[in-house]
Amino acid sequence: MRTTEKAVAIMIVALSIWAILMRVASDFQGHQSDRILRVELGSDAASLNQAVQANGPRDTDGVAHNVQMVVRNTYMDSVFILLYWLTVLSMAFLAGRMGRRFLAVCAGLCITAAAISDLFENGAILTAMRVSSFTDPVAVDISEFSQWKWIFFFLASLFLGLAIGVNHRVSTMRRASGGVFIAAGLVGILGISRYRVSLGFAMWLINLGMLLFTAALLLTLWKLYLSIKELNHVEHVNHMHVHSHA
Repeated sequence: MRTTEKAVAIMIVALSIWAILMRVASDFQGHQSDRILRVELGSDAASLNQAVQANGPRDTDGVAHNVQMVVRNTYMDSVFILLYWLTVLSMAFLAGRMGRRFLAVCAGLCITAAAISDLFENGAILTAMRVSSFTDPVAVDISEFSQWKWIFFFLASLFLGLAIGVNHRVSTMRRASGGVFIAAGLVGILGISRYRVSLGFAMWLINLGMLLFTAALLLTLWKLYLSIKELNHVEHVNHMHVHSHA
């Protein structure tokens, strides 16, 4: 169990570091917010143009720079996909070993589907960024893959949260992290279900869902640190006890 917990902790740390690097590396020009989400869910050429908008309608150099930032973010996202897939899989495996195997398997299947959809989404984004002018069909292609990515991702969060939260054999802190994963899944699913009705509201809910997911990851990491520390202490005490009687 301790080996699995260490693996989960390492994956959470690696995922967090890479997420920070992606944010730092995306040096967009202009003041537009949620550019990547707008690229993913915009569904039309106007949204893509808004996502890469720079400091003015005639700032073509700024637009070209922002297009390159989207491309850079997309390439970096390939590593991010691998990391979040392995992170959720390892947490699902740990939850399954603690007793909730069916829910853990559902989480693993959903995060795998999310990762596959994400890869197709990245291909669609790179194709869109290569054209001379954006069109509605390329934007629709991106949004179709993106909606499935987010649906499966937040379903994975929901199933993972249930696998942890409804297991009364685990600690209160673990169940609390499960509750936050459940909340993240529910908020995110509500957000993605509204993206064709109100994109701004949907992006706000998705961002909130991701914030809750991050909080659940950090809470999980803290619990893992405490568990590993306690196990190391017990082993040290037992080792000293054996030597004292040798």
